[in-house]
Amino acid sequence: MRFDPFGVCSRYAAESAIHRIIRGFMVLVLLGFLLHRVRQYHLFAVKALWFAESALFAVLIIAYLFRSSPVSRSTGVQEILIPLAGSALPFALLLTPPLPAVMAHRVLLLALLWGMAAATGLTVAGMWSLRRSFSITVEARELVTTGPYRYVRHPVYCGEILAATAVTAIRLSVANVVLLSLFVAIQLYRTRLEENKLRVTFPGYCQFAQGSWWFWR
Repeated sequence: MRFDPFGVCSRYAAESAIHRIIRGFMVLVLLGFLLHRVRQYHLFAVKALWFAESALFAVLIIAYLFRSSPVSRSTGVQEILIPLAGSALPFALLLTPPLPAVMAHRVLLLALLWGMAAATGLTVAGMWSLRRSFSITVEARELVTTGPYRYVRHPVYCGEILAATAVTAIRLSVANVVLLSLFVAIQLYRTRLEENKLRVTFPGYCQFAQGSWWFWR
């Protein structure tokens, strides 16, 4: 039997109600993250990074409040569990303490923090362009070709990978290098799954894809 928790739930409740529950739950979770980040303002040596991370949570809240229902929803382990695991992996990088040598090298540390801010800014720009089409799992809502998507087909994943790389450099360990490698592999795999779904759902996607780079220029 194909893994389809949404399909199972839809036997007992209307799909519109299930979508509202998911959206409400995610908004509450993200509000918690945003409030926590706001309280941490004084801890950030680079305020641009604080602003970028706060903006990311704010944009995600807006996305879940106003996103449209999927034209083609996610089913199966590949489209649901693998993306969820990939989204959670960057948080595991924070379990390793910062490397003393990096913390003692102020110029290197600031360069990495500013790099994280820029990478997170790219993710925010991609999320803002998506908004109503955003989803963690592999789903198709509305085709987005504006903002950074005019140039790169996966700006959100590109920004996330660059930010995770900077975190790994600051908190360097064998475990984090393994986690980063796994995260990158999953994100690249997600791009292929999403593009396959978009090609099937939106006939115009193939033409759009020919005019933009796959992951980065």
